Amino acid sequence: MRIGLLRHFKVNCPHKKMMTSKEFRDWSEKYEVSKVIKKKVEMDGIQWDICYVSDLPRAITTAKEVYSGNLCIDKLLREVDNAPFIHTERIKLPFEVWHVCGRLAWFFKSKSQPETIVETRQRIKKFINQIDWEKDNILIVFHGFMLYNFQKELRKLGFEGEKLRLVKNGVLYEYVKRDKGLTA
Repeated sequence: MRIGLLRHFKVNCPHKKMMTSKEFRDWSEKYEVSKVIKKKVEMDGIQWDICYVSDLPRAITTAKEVYSGNLCIDKLLREVDNAPFIHTERIKLPFEVWHVCGRLAWFFKSKSQPETIVETRQRIKKFINQIDWEKDNILIVFHGFMLYNFQKELRKLGFEGEKLRLVKNGVLYEYVKRDKGLTA
């Protein structure tokens, strides 16, 4: 059994170097609707039996480029929202600080984040329980932070594959399990 995880193409949404919390939130909303920069994806010649995809436009556009069959669109695969970890009116922080601190706030269960680490893991497990495990080659197209967390859950289920730290856009990551039994 093989699962291919693919992060959507790079999004064409530049950002300022320094931002207030409102500017970061405004940028995040713009990112959600921005176009992607298409590129060739090396799919290793695999014939995918099924393709699950996040319901966000950047993921759907990517999935349509790499998979020719019907897409199984699922909002459970949406990216974890990264909200400002503090609210500032005049103080500007580097974009990277907003991004990293938002993820740290998520990890430490801060109320600043719309979704907790526990809720994200529950969402991933709920999706895993919906997968058609009768298929041999399963492709999932979604988002970087979700993909990072998803691959951790796959390894807990006995899948072998790259232990990711940085998830690249438009790169296929493969996870293989020799037997079809699932045990968490």
